[in-house]
Amino acid sequence: MYRIGEIASLMNISKRTIDYYTQLGLLNPVRTDSNYRLYGEDSIHILELVDHYKTLNLPLEEIKSYIKMVHSEKTIDHEKVAKHCEQIAVLMDHLKQEIKAMEPVLQKLDRNEKEMLVNKLSLQGVTLAQSLLLLFA
Repeated sequence: MYRIGEIASLMNISKRTIDYYTQLGLLNPVRTDSNYRLYGEDSIHILELVDHYKTLNLPLEEIKSYIKMVHSEKTIDHEKVAKHCEQIAVLMDHLKQEIKAMEPVLQKLDRNEKEMLVNKLSLQGVTLAQSLLLLFA
């Protein structure tokens, strides 16, 4: 269990951000007899998810909805899962378009630079494909 300052330091975010996420209901700390808030390993996982979704420019309310969906022990909301999968497909299409738009710039790179980028993108693409196969297998 971590106190607010410890988890903030560990996750490289401010205590104020931890407070805000707690107020929003993203984090659910345990209160001690002395009224200290203690955050568990689940809070670290949630903060990692929040950070990931923020890189996709999703609003916090939507992030909260996704986190609830992931951590829900109740019946799966098939509509929410389908919507989330549709959004993933849109993001993948957007990335494909961005790469295509970068083509003129990529043509100006020398052979070594191109190989390095292709290897990096290929590795990420393979990782993504494997993740999707595991999810839908």
